[in-house]
Amino acid sequence: MPECDLGERLQTHHLDGCESNNDAANLTRACRACNQRADRVLKAHGWGIKTRQYNPRGKGAKSLGAWLAAVMTVTGQARQMDLQTAIDTIHATPAEDRSAFGSEIWRRRRARGTDRWTASEEVPF
Repeated sequence: MPECDLGERLQTHHLDGCESNNDAANLTRACRACNQRADRVLKAHGWGIKTRQYNPRGKGAKSLGAWLAAVMTVTGQARQMDLQTAIDTIHATPAEDRSAFGSEIWRRRRARGTDRWTASEEVPF
């Protein structure tokens, strides 16, 4: 897979298309567009397995800080926890909590005037 020129905005990509295979040899970095493009190719050939979302009650990120630590670890922006713990935290966080964290992030960004950026800038949060 070609290396994307987006620095810190790269995502984790599963080379075999199986999102539950978090072996280090199966993981690489790609921008969102390349990650999605590769996923479409894998799907078209019948390869890879999407991970079924699992959000047990009472599990996952309990605060915005814990959520950001997990997301920033998975995206390579920080190493506040080990990768598997970050992945497990994200998968275990219920959709309504993820939505609430996203709303709070945008509320804070709007309050600071950092709710707009271009692809040439660093993510402002």
